[in-house]
Amino acid sequence: MRAALAVFLFGLAACAAQEPLPAGVAAGEQTYRALCATCHGPQGVGDGPLVAELDAPPADLTGIAERNGGVFPYAQVIARIYGYPGQFDVMPDYGPIFAGPKIGWRDPETGAVIETPRALVDLASYLASIQKT
Repeated sequence: MRAALAVFLFGLAACAAQEPLPAGVAAGEQTYRALCATCHGPQGVGDGPLVAELDAPPADLTGIAERNGGVFPYAQVIARIYGYPGQFDVMPDYGPIFAGPKIGWRDPETGAVIETPRALVDLASYLASIQKT
């Protein structure tokens, strides 16, 4: 009985260790659902429940790459979301929300390594994953 219990507890601990917190696209999707979907809609096409309350219609986020010659502009998207002061007054100021842990993110277009909040990179990765094909 003790041996069976030990095996069960060991297996339970191993399962818990194999399920890390969501990262990458999955974490970005969670952030999107929490912060962006009310304006940009659940699918990112600009049809969120707050559209009628906004001064300007939200962008269709599924067409970012299409509007950029077929290339998803990660650095521009990250800058837009982060809300560098005075640049994008239509978007809420999410800068403080993304003040968490940073990573050395490599911009796919330039190859430059930029210290960037992990949650912001994850959100951009999610947006890249929902682009029209």
